[in-house]
Order: sequence, then C-alpha cells, then structure tokens
Amino acid sequence: MQKEVISQKQAIIIMSAFIIGSSSVVAAGSDAKQDYWIAWLISISMGAIIVAIYARISKLYPQEEFPTVLNTLFGKVGGTIINLIYTWYAFHLFSLILRNFSEFVGIVSLNQTPSFVFGYFAAVLSIWTIRSGFEVIGRVLSIFFPLFIILVITVDLLSIKLFDFDNLKPVLYDGIGPVLKSSFALFSFPYAETVLFLYLMGSIRKTSSPYKIYYASLLLGGIILASISIRTILILGVPNISIQKFPIYSAVRLINVADFLQRIESTVAISFIITGYSKGSVCLYVTTKGLSSAFNIKDYRKMVAPIGLLAVLYSIFIFENASEMFYWATEINPYYTIPFQVIIPIIIWITAEIKSRKKAACTL
Repeated sequence: MQKEVISQKQAIIIMSAFIIGSSSVVAAGSDAKQDYWIAWLISISMGAIIVAIYARISKLYPQEEFPTVLNTLFGKVGGTIINLIYTWYAFHLFSLILRNFSEFVGIVSLNQTPSFVFGYFAAVLSIWTIRSGFEVIGRVLSIFFPLFIILVITVDLLSIKLFDFDNLKPVLYDGIGPVLKSSFALFSFPYAETVLFLYLMGSIRKTSSPYKIYYASLLLGGIILASISIRTILILGVPNISIQKFPIYSAVRLINVADFLQRIESTVAISFIITGYSKGSVCLYVTTKGLSSAFNIKDYRKMVAPIGLLAVLYSIFIFENASEMFYWATEINPYYTIPFQVIIPIIIWITAEIKSRKKAACTL
C-alpha cells in the first residue's frame, strides 16, 4: 500500500482543528469562572512543555511509523503493549466525541430523535474519510478551516455590543485553587490530546518540522478556543454560564443586529461539525493504525468500518446522560489521561534519548 503523505501546512490545519474539536461546544475550564483567561495562559504554557516532548520523539525518529518506533525502543512485546494502550485511548476518545456530538444536537435541536442516530452519521463521515485515505482530511480542511476561522472572527465582531467586561471581575475572587484546577483540565482537554499525532508524524513530509507543526497548532488552536470561551463569558457572565449545558451555543443565540441578523447559533453547529469531524477522524485513524500494526494487518482500511460502528455502540452506553458526560469531562478526564498524555510519553522520550545517544556513540 502506497504511503500516505501530508504537508506541513495540512498537518498544522488538522492539528489546530483537532485541538478545537468538541471544545468548541463543551467548554472546559469552567471552574475558573471569570478567571478563565488566567487558566488558559497557564494551561497553554503547560501544553507548550509537553508538546516539546512529543515533537522531540518525532524528531528522533523521522518518517517512521510510531508503532515501529515503540518496537525499536521497547521490543516487540513492550512496544505492542504500549501501542494497544494508545489504541484504546484513541478509540475511547473517538467514542467520547461521538457522544458529545449526539448530546449537542439532541439537546439544542432534535430532542425527539434518538441520540445515537447523530453519532452514527458522524461516524459514517469519518469512516468514509479514512477509507478514502488520510490525505482527504488535509484536503477537506484546507478548504473549510479558513472558512471556520472567518466564521469565528465574524461572530466575535457581531458580539462586541453584547460584551460586559465587568463579567471578568473580580480577578481571583475564589483564589488560585479553581484556576489551577481549570488549567489542568484545559491542559488535558484538549492540548495534551495531541499525543495521538505521534501516529501521524510518519506521514509528514521529510522537510517538515514537528516542532513547527506542534507549536503553530497549539498557538492557533489555543487562541481560537480562548476567543470563543472569553466571548461567552463576556456575553453571559458566570452565573448564566453555570446553568447552561452548552453556554457557547446559548451566547451566540443572543446576537441580534438591527433585528435583521439574528438566530445565528447554527454557526456553532457548523464549527463543531468541521472541528469535530477532524478530531474524530484522527482518533479513528489512530485506532485502526494501532490495531493493524499490533495484529500484522497490512491494510488498516479494512478495519475502519467495524471499528467506527463499534465506537458508535460504545458511545451509547458510555454515559447515562449529558450530566454524567459533563462530570467526566471536568472531574475525571484530567486524571484519567495522565498516563497517556504525560507518563508514557516521558518514558518513551527518555528511552529514545538514551538509545539515540548510545547509537551515536557506537558510530564514532
């Protein structure tokens, strides 16, 4: 099977959309309240540190598939175990995205339709994309992601007259504790989720820089997320946000320009479709690539449809309701993801540095 190749520009767009993903409707970092901007600054600083490790691993083994790198570093057995751990993480994250999408559409629009229907169609879109080749994501997002940015900027500008900057006061009223908790939540969802892009770095063009890809994506995706979240705080205020399931959507509903341009909340749904599609497709790709490597299946595309449909089924049973989903995102997910996002990557990085230096010493 011919190797799939994506450009540096496409990789930045895909990763930026991945970072925004379901965070464009499921607001993380809510514990910080009006101090969200402080939590954002801390979280993106933490993200800058961890993505340096991800980029360094990719730099040490350019153009190599991540499962192959794991086998080189830890042997066939150890490498396969770590590969399967990340395969599970990607599959679980894909199921979470499908459930986020299902709950969002079901609550804000079609509440009489069974929620799994929305997850099914979202999964079918990702299945079709991955079966067509991963390059398709790069081509599609090269067209739609700039439109998404224009959409976000336009909504921000239309929202200005609704801004109340008193909603950002008082600063640190509840102390630093909630801010640090929110920073950790924002770090794990979404910035450190980019660990899954280690599976894509083998498909990046040789002239591309993993550091540039990670840091450009972190900055672009982070700024857009901050813009969306701070806009919501300025419009609704903390008390109103606390009683909304999807405050970002609710804030956009209030926009009214001269009684002519109003009810533009569909822009939030469009944004979620674009970025959620990217994130879900990446997770499905990583899941199938990981499994095909673990079980020596030459063409990973044969596994895409059954794995995608299995994720739909899992998304139905993963939570009983939307409240449980939000509780997971804020209270459990930050701690659940530590091994995948921090501990294992640090072990991989240290092992890679030791082996690469030993190899360099032997060649002298």
